[in-house]
Amino acid sequence: MPSPDAISTRHFEIFLTMVLSRGMAEAADKLGISLPAVSKSLKTLERETGLTLFRHVNGRLTPTTEAERLLPYAQRALDHLERAREMATALRGGNAGQIVIGTAGPAMTSLLPSAIGHFHKSWPDIRIELQIDSTSRLLEKVAGNEVDIGIGTPLVRDIDARIMQLLQVEDLCEDWLVAVFPQGHHLTRQPTIRPQDLIEETLIGLPIESATTNLIHAIFQQAGVSVDSKIVAANAVGVCSLVQQGIGVGLLNPLVLANGIFPGVHSIPFRPRIKLRTCIYYSKLHQPTAPVLRMRDSLRQAVISLQKSAG
Repeated sequence: MPSPDAISTRHFEIFLTMVLSRGMAEAADKLGISLPAVSKSLKTLERETGLTLFRHVNGRLTPTTEAERLLPYAQRALDHLERAREMATALRGGNAGQIVIGTAGPAMTSLLPSAIGHFHKSWPDIRIELQIDSTSRLLEKVAGNEVDIGIGTPLVRDIDARIMQLLQVEDLCEDWLVAVFPQGHHLTRQPTIRPQDLIEETLIGLPIESATTNLIHAIFQQAGVSVDSKIVAANAVGVCSLVQQGIGVGLLNPLVLANGIFPGVHSIPFRPRIKLRTCIYYSKLHQPTAPVLRMRDSLRQAVISLQKSAG
């Protein structure tokens, strides 16, 4: 007969990590434990609950329907425990707490500095930790409650459906893609840039899984122009840094240029127009705290300020 008292929070932590991983080896690596330890914990959880949580499908362990139904309850239990630990630490140290912000995209150079500055004036005792990741990794962190709030591009196509189910998404702002060139480039004399104008240029691209990359490829395909990025940067900041050095040209969200941190980089409207969205992400499995909601308001205020300054 199952004995629930034998189940610890560690069993649920390993279970949750396994569900959100691509295999047992990845789960073990994330947890910093051995493969046998992961296997033993999962078998214990299955034995004590009387449930079959994973099955072998095409050579890999796949969560069962029971595992997917158990997932949000396990996450809530771990989240409540972690919040209790954080509060105990905050009370012991006399601190009000912290917010962990994750970002993947141009918000790092414009929206976030402005929002953090505004937030810090109202909540000076809140510790702010900023993490920069790829979009896919950012969404994994939000789903797993590793960050409190994420700011990035829309959901990428290859993100795991189980992660998407754990995300709450709000639109933050929209912008139109621009072409960026180094100072003195001959194309900066043109009022707009089209795919045909870039045939002979060295195009510095973003990773293939980027939502912006997918949109650019679709537009170039419609124009009958081959797009081949010989150089790929991890994010828009990297693209601008390379463009600034005269290595090539880029296509990206103008937000990255909003605060003028890349002098000598010129932007020109791109045609056909490509709309780019910036989103706010939370985990569905716990309510945003008051500081997180205030940070969201600060981000929205930063958008309004940038739009006013842009005229």
